[in-house]
Amino acid sequence: MESAEAGSSLLLPEEDDASGPLSGYLNVRGQSFALRIVPAKPPRAPELHACPKLRAALRGSEAAVEQRLQRGGADSTAIAAELTDLLERLLPEQPATTLRSTTLYEAVIAELDGIGWGRLLALNEALDELSLQVQDGAGRSHTLGLSLPADYPRSPPRAAAALPAPFELQWAAAPSGGGADYSLAAAMAQFSAELARHQPLWDELDDLDAHCWVLEPAHPTRDVSSRRLALGQHCSLSVALHVAAPASLPELAFLGAERVIGPLRRALNAKLHLWEPKRSVRLNLEAVLGVSFPTPQAASSEGADEYSSECAVCYTYRVDGKVPEVACDGCSKPFHTACLVEWLRAVPTTQTSFNRLYGECPYCQRPITVEAAG
Repeated sequence: MESAEAGSSLLLPEEDDASGPLSGYLNVRGQSFALRIVPAKPPRAPELHACPKLRAALRGSEAAVEQRLQRGGADSTAIAAELTDLLERLLPEQPATTLRSTTLYEAVIAELDGIGWGRLLALNEALDELSLQVQDGAGRSHTLGLSLPADYPRSPPRAAAALPAPFELQWAAAPSGGGADYSLAAAMAQFSAELARHQPLWDELDDLDAHCWVLEPAHPTRDVSSRRLALGQHCSLSVALHVAAPASLPELAFLGAERVIGPLRRALNAKLHLWEPKRSVRLNLEAVLGVSFPTPQAASSEGADEYSSECAVCYTYRVDGKVPEVACDGCSKPFHTACLVEWLRAVPTTQTSFNRLYGECPYCQRPITVEAAG
């Protein structure tokens, strides 16, 4: 039993009769198309059963396909050749793959020998994408991703890193008749200088992570300059540090029941004069608000439920990107607006006025009000 092959295409007869149907694939311009060809057997015309990808490629050329099928007639191999020729006319020509210069490979290997292979975290097969590990002054590890152009080191690499501010490699103009210092070592030196610029910010964030119960983010990366801290009674405080001045008063947002966060908001406004730039953000917040933040150990202690800020109906924090927006002034339990609306609408005693619902808290039966979406 013979097969019909064209390049790397492969079509095999389904029966012992070589003039019968063929099944397999055509490989044209680097793309593979599955198909089945049933040759003509009068009075039946030839048939083409094409995969969705082949149907899409032939869409708009149905008349030409029919003509090619008729031309091939009772010969399945001839039909395959006709379809291959048609696809070559319809599909765009794939750009030729160019081999990178050996200069790039030699340069990368030599530079890695110089900076130390222990700094290498990842390297692709083409040697044009790599990740390097760099430590800052406090011993924190950071990853510098580098993309190398085809003519490296004649052209500069591009950098990618998780930093709280945009970072691009800067290169001095090449002197007349000479080349600029495009190298992995020079890129690492620039990255190290950028890391030094953000040390005060990371010191503040590390202090918050070490001494406060951080609710969000669960696994912060070095490009995130905000934290949501547990306060207790199902309330929390969102703290967004200023990248350029991390020790200054951050952007603050209180989340929770008004009876709990109201006094904290008033204390903040009354005691801002107590803020000392030389003191850590954490200690300043505790002094101004008159609180002691729950520690990370509180998450595993008895009574940890008091600090939870998940919705008391669905028991999750984010739903469709939204956090709990409503809190009961009695028990302080937080709720997503949509969850509370759904709950209250199922309670017969809930009253409605326009788009506001008036009912009882699912936990403490204290009066609670929520505005439903229009």
